[in-house]
Amino acid sequence: MKQRAHAWVALRALKLVDDSGRAPKLVELLSYYLSDVWEGAWLPDTLIVDMRYGHTYKMDSDPAMLGFDVTKEDWLRTPYKQLKSRLKGKRLCLKYIKDEEELNAPYKSHPEKGGHLPNRVIALSQTTGDMLKMADFPIAFYTKEKRASSYKKTLTKQKVKDLSLSPNFSARQIALAFFMLSHYICDAHMPLHCDLRDYGGKRDKLRRLPKTLHPSIEEEWEKHFPEKETLTLHDQTKQSVDEIIKTLPEDSIIQTESSSEYALDGKLPIITQDEWLEMVHVARVSYALSRKWIPSPYNDVKELMEDRGEDEFQKVTNCIFHDAVQSVAAIWYKCWYRFIT
Repeated sequence: MKQRAHAWVALRALKLVDDSGRAPKLVELLSYYLSDVWEGAWLPDTLIVDMRYGHTYKMDSDPAMLGFDVTKEDWLRTPYKQLKSRLKGKRLCLKYIKDEEELNAPYKSHPEKGGHLPNRVIALSQTTGDMLKMADFPIAFYTKEKRASSYKKTLTKQKVKDLSLSPNFSARQIALAFFMLSHYICDAHMPLHCDLRDYGGKRDKLRRLPKTLHPSIEEEWEKHFPEKETLTLHDQTKQSVDEIIKTLPEDSIIQTESSSEYALDGKLPIITQDEWLEMVHVARVSYALSRKWIPSPYNDVKELMEDRGEDEFQKVTNCIFHDAVQSVAAIWYKCWYRFIT
């Protein structure tokens, strides 16, 4: 996914958290730093630059590709029913791959070249929660119902050294961490980030899909999101976040705001597993989606749409971005809930 898509997903996730009513203080915190969404949600590509290993979790069921006989490892089977029991909420990508046979075969990420995207998400989520706990005053306390005894008195009567127990991280730094986290979660929903067929250079024996296919799909997606000028928020921005996420190109295929089939209904899934397991299961769904949606080595998105149909491209695209927004919002909330409880 490219910059416009990442920024839009982060803003749409913020609206979903707001619509859910579960974390108004988190919405308040992030809303102060909306001007950082455009760059913040793109930092893993521009500053961290860990694309090959940090943004992928490429899987396969072929022993020749994985380097061992995966067919004998029944515990690596993760069929539809198991995925459905682990992934809460309205998962459109999961519904799409319900009958995909690849789910009934043992499959896993490549031990060396698959990437460690789930590790990246849980590490960043936990770190963001730690940053909240070590934040400048008053973030460390303003969400707590029970405050430290030293804060029960009038603040102006306190000694300066007592006003903040650990003045380390600013609100802006924490907001940027949330926006960065959204990038990795989004990338798990790009099917080819989770498919080992899309790996390596032209001469790499693991590559079974043309190198041009992946970027061409993302370039096509990018056309359907608001322009940079709309997503780069600043003091002179007259539109609300609600309005910005609906300011799509006239021919946009994104229908999360206009179709009941792809609507984000304001319900925030409560994740019952840790972020690592959550992302592993999301990646498994993406892997199966890739195998179902891209059964042949198309050279680019044009060939994909010609063979699979433009309607199918639109359907899969909406499923992917619906689920990406939902996942970002749900993991943001999990991180925040860990802090306030």
